[in-house]
Amino acid sequence: MRKLAFFMILAVQVAALSAGDVANFVSLGFSPDGTRFAFGQYGRTDADFRAYADILAVDVAKNNFLPSGKFATVPDAATAGKDGKSVFFALQDTASGYLGKQGIDANLQGRALYVQAENEPELKELSFRDFETGSEYAISVRTLSEGSGSDVRSSFYILATITDSSGKKISKTIGLPGYKRPGVKDYLIRRIVTDSSGKSLVFIVEKKQVDRKGDSVRFMVETCRL
Repeated sequence: MRKLAFFMILAVQVAALSAGDVANFVSLGFSPDGTRFAFGQYGRTDADFRAYADILAVDVAKNNFLPSGKFATVPDAATAGKDGKSVFFALQDTASGYLGKQGIDANLQGRALYVQAENEPELKELSFRDFETGSEYAISVRTLSEGSGSDVRSSFYILATITDSSGKKISKTIGLPGYKRPGVKDYLIRRIVTDSSGKSLVFIVEKKQVDRKGDSVRFMVETCRL
C-alpha cells in the first residue's frame, strides 16, 4: 500500500475563492539524473462533488509532457461522492509502471528554493538566494488576460535570471508567452524546487480558473535545465 507521506503535498488555502474547489498538488519526484519530473493533483468538484485526479510526467529540458505521460480520472457520474485521494491512489496504480520505466522516484523530491507563504500577497516579482550554492534568483512572472467570465483566457511565462556565486549570469524565458489557456484568469508561483544536481528547476504554478460556482484552483508546472 502506498503512503502519501512519501510525497510532497501542497494543499493550498485560497481565501479569495468564494466558491469553486482547490486541488491538492502532489510531487511524485524526479528521475535520478533530474531530467524527468512527475506530479499529480486531486480533489472534488465543488458543484457536484465528483472526484478527479491527474498524473503528469514532464521532460524537464523540453518543458513538455513526456510521450504517453498523461493520466487522468475525469469527474463524472462514476466518481460522484468518491474521495479525491482514493481516486488519486487508483490512478497512481495505473501510472506506476510507466513512472518506473521513466526512473521517476517519489523519494527524489529535490530541494525547495522558494515557497510562497499563505499570508503573502500574490507576488509577480521574486528575488531570493539559494544559501546552499550562493546563487541568486530574480524571477519575473508575466501574464496577459483577455475576456471575462467563461470567455476569459490568459497566457503565462517566466523571465528568470540566475547569478551564481562567481557572478556568472544565466537568463531564461520559461513557458509559452503566446499560448492563452481558456478559462484561466490568473497564475501564481507557489513553489520552486531543484533536483539534487541543481541543474533542473521546477516551478509549481497555481492556475485560478473560472468554474460554474466560482473560481477554482488547478496546478501546472513550468520547467528548465540550467
